[in-house]
Amino acid sequence: MKSILFATTALVATAGVASAEIALTGNAEMGIYAPAVSDGEDGLEMGETQFFTDMDIRFTLSGEADNGLTFGATIDLDEAADRGEPGRFESPNVQGGEAIFISYGGATFTMGDTDGALDARVPELALAGGSLNDDETTHLGFNHADGFSDSDGDGDYSVINDGVGLSLDGFGDGQIARLDYAYDAFTFSASLEQVADGADAETLAGDDIGDTIWALGVSYSGQVSTVDLTVGLGYQSLDEVADVTSIAATGGFGNGFSAGLTYTDMSIDDADDIQHWGIGFGYEMNAIAVGVNYGEYTQDDDKLSGFGLAATYDLGGGLSARFGYGYSDVDPDAGSADDYDNYSLGLSMSF
Repeated sequence: MKSILFATTALVATAGVASAEIALTGNAEMGIYAPAVSDGEDGLEMGETQFFTDMDIRFTLSGEADNGLTFGATIDLDEAADRGEPGRFESPNVQGGEAIFISYGGATFTMGDTDGALDARVPELALAGGSLNDDETTHLGFNHADGFSDSDGDGDYSVINDGVGLSLDGFGDGQIARLDYAYDAFTFSASLEQVADGADAETLAGDDIGDTIWALGVSYSGQVSTVDLTVGLGYQSLDEVADVTSIAATGGFGNGFSAGLTYTDMSIDDADDIQHWGIGFGYEMNAIAVGVNYGEYTQDDDKLSGFGLAATYDLGGGLSARFGYGYSDVDPDAGSADDYDNYSLGLSMSF
């Protein structure tokens, strides 16, 4: 079926433009999971074990102009279909799951559903394995640089993507413009995101804030002795709101082990700074991949922490068995502390 599908899409593409290509890929997952749910008060607890099914389909389009300039786009159908706000994909001023790029030489310009410069250049610490419900990266100790999203479709971009994180991506409508330039082992990035579609922005209290989120980042990826080393540094800012500085390094060793460290500082106007540090390890050998990570957020005397575990066994042909576990601990300066965990187990299929 896959061969027929790819042959059909290739035929449609080449019928119009000889240099264009269209690829259709996807993944499906099934199993069981116990997510974190409200405990009926102010905290969270592990929910009941229940069925888990998920599926995603991605179109990837690419082409090349006569002068050698390459161009393309991707779209995830699960992100384009927004139950809370239908028509997001059709609206040109709102990000609806699509990313579009042009590239020439070492320079690439991307717009849409793409990472800001900080997120693009600073590596995260999920180093090996994976899970159905991203349990290893949604605990309260993991730093997502994915930023904010309108996850419930109500127009309020105040929910951190997939857990917690120190980033300003998505504080506007999630429509990001980023320029990358690769030179030797280094990649330099700069990005912009409008907070209010180019208009003056202000808080709910009527205070003026910056109308553009901007970010800079640089990364190095290369081999140092026997270590495959990646180091990233990023800075992101929104006037009258916050500034974020992040640095991380990961290394892959020849014996299948990998390790990483990260540190982030967010300076918030009229509030205490937030710091995060994290550490991660990975191991991959033959069909087995296992990753663990731990991290902490601190603000004054308050602390959030957690650790995650992901284990994958590759069954071949795009099929793998996956297990994920996350533990989160809340230790506030005032009020009662709370902790909870979550897990998932099942099969992942890549097509």
